[in-house]
Amino acid sequence: MELSKDNEGTSYPFWIIIDPQQNFRVNSDGIYNIANMITGVWFSREKAEAFLNKTGYDFSEHAKVFCASGNYSEDWVEFCKTIEKL
Repeated sequence: MELSKDNEGTSYPFWIIIDPQQNFRVNSDGIYNIANMITGVWFSREKAEAFLNKTGYDFSEHAKVFCASGNYSEDWVEFCKTIEKL
């Protein structure tokens, strides 16, 4: 497994698919609604987009691939450093 070299302007990147939904609750159950809008993680935009293209029937037309930073997660940073050594 290889971490993408294209970091899209952030350190320790990862890619997710976000499929926004309208009218979700913001009460204590709302976190489940938000979590259901996120799929992933991938180590490159290309892999995430390939998955979205292959399984697009599972997502709305509003689903997008998003690059996020794992910079504040010590576990993620350590994991990425381990991958780079392989």
